[in-house]
Amino acid sequence: MQVSANNPARSFGATVLRCLQLGRHYLFVPDRLHRGFSIGVVLIIVGLVFCFVSFAYAEKYQLADNFFYGRLKFSFIDGGYPEIFGYILELTASVLFLLFAVAHHKKCWLSWSMILFIVFLDDAFQLHETIGHMYVDALGVIPVVGDLFGFATTGLVSAVFWLIGLRGISDKDDFPSYLLFSVYFALLIFFGVGVDAMHGLFGENASQTLLTLLEDGGELCMTAVIVISVLGMWMRQKLPLTAAAIQINPVVPKH
Repeated sequence: MQVSANNPARSFGATVLRCLQLGRHYLFVPDRLHRGFSIGVVLIIVGLVFCFVSFAYAEKYQLADNFFYGRLKFSFIDGGYPEIFGYILELTASVLFLLFAVAHHKKCWLSWSMILFIVFLDDAFQLHETIGHMYVDALGVIPVVGDLFGFATTGLVSAVFWLIGLRGISDKDDFPSYLLFSVYFALLIFFGVGVDAMHGLFGENASQTLLTLLEDGGELCMTAVIVISVLGMWMRQKLPLTAAAIQINPVVPKH
C-alpha cells in the first residue's frame, strides 16, 4: 500500500508514525554502550533531582543540621550541579551531531550541531543577555527591551540554521529524523521559555520547588533525550536493524 501525495491526512499520519518509531528506536538501541550511557544519564538526573528536592525541603523548614541546608550548588542556579550537567549534555549533543554529519557526509546535521552549541552558549555563558547589553549600549533601550532583543536574536539565528539544515537534507529518509529532533527542540523551548513565563506569572501562588522542577528539570530531561537519541541515531547506522525495521511506505509514490 502506498500513501498518495494527494491525501495530506494520510501523508501526515505516515510521517508522524515514522517519527514515533524513530523516537523509540533511537532511545532504545540494542547496544551495551548506548544502554550504559542512557542508564548513566538517567541515574545522574534522578540523583540531581533527589538532591534538589532535599535541598528545597531543608531550606523550606530551616533544617540547619541537614546536610543539604544552605548548599545552593544542588539547586537549579547558574553554576549549580544540575545546570553544569545540563551544559555538559548540550555540548555533548552538539559534538555528536557534528561527528555524525562529518562521518556520514550529511550536512543537514551540522545545523543541529550549531543550534545545540547556541543553546550551550546561551545557558553557560548568557549569550542572549550579552547580546541584549549590546543593544542597550548601541540603541539606548532599557535593559528589559535589550534582553528581549537579545533573546529574539539568538532565536532568529537558531531558526536560520534550522532552515539551512532543512534545505540541506539530501536523503528523504533523513526528513523524519530531522522532524523528530525539531519536536524535541520545541519541547526544550517550551520548558525553557513557556514554563518560565508561567513561573513568572503564577510563581507567587504555586510551589516554587514544583515549578522549578517542571521548568529546569524539564529542560534537563529533554536535553538528555536529545543526547541519547543522537547517539542512538549514530549507532543504528551500524546495526542490521536499521532502515528495514522502521521503513514505512513512501509519502510520495514512485512512478
